[in-house]
Amino acid sequence: MQRALTVLVLLLLTHCASGQGAKVETAFTNSLEMPFVRVASLGVLVCRYETRVRDYQPFATATNVEWKKPDFPQTPDHPALNVSYTEALAFCEWLGKKEGRKYRLLTDQEWSLLAGLKEDPKIAPNQQPPSPSVHHWGTGPLTKDSGNFCDEAFGKKYRNSYDAKWLEVDDGHADTAPVGSYPADANGLHDFAGNVWEWVDGWYDPPGNTLRIVRGGSFRAGSEKRLLASFRGPDPHNVHLDSVGFRIVCEKE
Repeated sequence: MQRALTVLVLLLLTHCASGQGAKVETAFTNSLEMPFVRVASLGVLVCRYETRVRDYQPFATATNVEWKKPDFPQTPDHPALNVSYTEALAFCEWLGKKEGRKYRLLTDQEWSLLAGLKEDPKIAPNQQPPSPSVHHWGTGPLTKDSGNFCDEAFGKKYRNSYDAKWLEVDDGHADTAPVGSYPADANGLHDFAGNVWEWVDGWYDPPGNTLRIVRGGSFRAGSEKRLLASFRGPDPHNVHLDSVGFRIVCEKE
């Protein structure tokens, strides 16, 4: 009995240390009903959620963007996919003009700070050393509440068509999950770990500057390398992928 209580206490401490389930008040909600929280360490407001289908659709309609939907079902509250880096920036500009505010993507350095990484900003992203003790969800063990990754639910659906090792947990979603399906992190952000990769502002390979960066993992990320918070996915600015979306920042309320 005593041992069971000790284990329970340790699990609770680990859960609290990871910041999951943090209660952070919403600073403001914009015209698309996107909620933002104030992140003091960055001095900006960050959207709680990855940009949703219902957030992106008005922009796609107004600007005649050819937006391909994924091959799996989504609701308006799922993250918007098949959005290029260039289109994510265009969404920020469109929304900013519409509201008289300034929206943008998180920078690569800001993403690292939110993830708790201590990186030298003078080192290029593609040269940053790995962080073996820090994962997308923090330093605690992986659980079904850590986020939407390549897990048993994914394996059950894609066992015969996807050659990958999946994680030995079941987060309940084989594909994308509605935003906010998992506990928020210490900053009040949902799906900062998993669900879809998120475009960040920065070059993967300076000074060549040929590739942009995605971070945070997705429902298809299951390898040890891709689960590290320091991992950057290098992608062209105009690529459309059904595992990549984006999160926005507001600099001016």
